[in-house]
Amino acid sequence: MSTELDTLTLGEEYIIKVRTFGALAYTPERICKLLQLNRRDSLALQYRISQPGDTYHTAYNNGVALGEYNIDAELAKNAEAGDLDSIEMLEARKTERLEKTIRKELFGI
Repeated sequence: MSTELDTLTLGEEYIIKVRTFGALAYTPERICKLLQLNRRDSLALQYRISQPGDTYHTAYNNGVALGEYNIDAELAKNAEAGDLDSIEMLEARKTERLEKTIRKELFGI
């Protein structure tokens, strides 16, 4: 399968959409469905998103980070205004992010 993926090519025409969909926390598979890609292009896009250093990998991860930031910023704004639910959600997100970081460092997942 790796040699098949190595021969697949996909242009740069979807970078902005991949970043936007990443901000919405969509999976690469869902992004391919929304873009209505054929099987070959779908495989190519999923492969490129998974490859560190690839423009699609960068776009997707930048989108994910931006989406998380936007949520956190809105929660922080509401928390500063005294919204208790926002305070709790913001703290839960911080804890979850820390746990993910530790899992990635320890186990690579």
